[in-house]
Amino acid sequence: MIGGRTRRELLRAGAAGLGTALAACQRSQTQDRGHIQGQLMPDFAVLGHRLRGQSIPAPTQSRSARVLVVGAGIAGLAAAWRLERAGVQGVHCIELGPEPGGTSAGGEIGGLRVPWGAHYLPVPRSDQRHLVAMLGDLGLVQGVTSSGRLQVPIEHLVRAPQERIYDLGYWEEGLWPRAGEHSDDAQARAQLDSLLSGMAIRGRDGRRPFELPLARCSIDQRGLDRQSAAQWITEQGLGGERLRWYLEYATRDDFGASLKDTSAFALLHYFLAREDAQGKGAEFLTWPEGNGRLVEGMAALLSTPVQTGQVAVRVEQAATKAHVDTLDVASSVVTRWQADFVVLALPQYVVARLLAKDPARTARQAFRYSPWVVANLHLARVPHSRGFPPAWDNVQRGSPSLGYVNATHQLDRNTQSDTAWTWYLPLTDSDERVARARLLASTWGEWRDIVLDDLAPAHPGLIENVTRIDLRRWGHAMVKPTPGFLWGPERLAAAQPVGRVHFAHSDLSGMALYEEAHWQGVRAAEEIQAAMGIEGASLIDDEAR
Repeated sequence: MIGGRTRRELLRAGAAGLGTALAACQRSQTQDRGHIQGQLMPDFAVLGHRLRGQSIPAPTQSRSARVLVVGAGIAGLAAAWRLERAGVQGVHCIELGPEPGGTSAGGEIGGLRVPWGAHYLPVPRSDQRHLVAMLGDLGLVQGVTSSGRLQVPIEHLVRAPQERIYDLGYWEEGLWPRAGEHSDDAQARAQLDSLLSGMAIRGRDGRRPFELPLARCSIDQRGLDRQSAAQWITEQGLGGERLRWYLEYATRDDFGASLKDTSAFALLHYFLAREDAQGKGAEFLTWPEGNGRLVEGMAALLSTPVQTGQVAVRVEQAATKAHVDTLDVASSVVTRWQADFVVLALPQYVVARLLAKDPARTARQAFRYSPWVVANLHLARVPHSRGFPPAWDNVQRGSPSLGYVNATHQLDRNTQSDTAWTWYLPLTDSDERVARARLLASTWGEWRDIVLDDLAPAHPGLIENVTRIDLRRWGHAMVKPTPGFLWGPERLAAAQPVGRVHFAHSDLSGMALYEEAHWQGVRAAEEIQAAMGIEGASLIDDEAR
């Protein structure tokens, strides 16, 4: 029981994350699901919860580092990579989980590679130098196109068909639901496209209004951050359930939030930030394991392997060193690291509990995070689809989930082969604590049924073809760009160094995007390079910080 409610009541509670859509999609009691195996993947955040309030033993051993990077997600790996690229020796990186990557990590199900979170990177423009340098080091840059975008090996770009949507009993190409579309719907979509075109014009300072990284955005449209996306839609007279669904799919997809909990600036950023000089969007780099491929490549570039299974429990500063105490998950041994500099590549709610004498503690408490569930399904063969054939991204209109990505889409396989799907569900409750309670109260069996209830109506023969479902719960998966947060004081205050401790995480950008996480890691590394007196060309020196 949680708050007087059972697990099933919490799961079926009609809050925004699961909604009445799944509650109405009750599973058939006549179809057996007992043949499906699976598990809830280890939740390493639970270990951190257990350590809260407990007395941590004194260190029994010590180690030293020139720079210690705590956290091996994209930001932490980028910081370590940038420091070593500048010639800094003695860089060490530690990570709580069993592998680096965080929400960009990949895994395996049924012998097939799958993502456990982020599954693509839009091909960068050539002026995003920090990404160009990293992709170049990974051997993924072949040149620059006439529109200023990187040229990458074609085999790493998403194959056609890329997207399809299920609505009114059939699949159709793309993400705009055309079946049953009325003239009012088409007019509302045209009105949106016209508004977006008008907002792509450079600001008075010569910058684009919506950019990646966020630090490069013009000042002209920042006032939109003060109102919600829902308010902006109403003010613009954008009507119709179809358009509202389309726009809320965008905020759920990139931010794990509803329109009312997302700033209008963030919604417009979703549509405009990745366009090139010709107004064309980016193609996607992807692999079966999603951004796990980039994680593995970035980790391999480091001279010292990432040390996994290490929990930071204390961060303190002395006159000439920073001290970080870490607990080894397997042995419970506590080690004291002494470092010239530390990068805390961790979400702010963790930093607030670790760092002693933190002047930005109050600012860090303003950060909000949406919980997610990610399920990987192994299927003996691809089930039947009505209408447009299976694509890389498969979305069902009216579902609280984001649908699924076909992890084997990039491989040369036929429909009789086994396959793997990665299903995503953001829990978009306005009160994230309610959503997290429901998330942690769930059992594997309950989530198995929710996943199948969601997917089965669009896939005749699905259940008999599913052999396994593995699930991972992300309690704080993505920072929420709530109204007023992106250009408010808290986000910028939390990024400021505290003595020898520097900070790097996608949440410091207010949006959990690969480009932002990587930029934040490079920013922190270059702050340390400057403090060390290391000269050299910056990868971000033309960007406001």
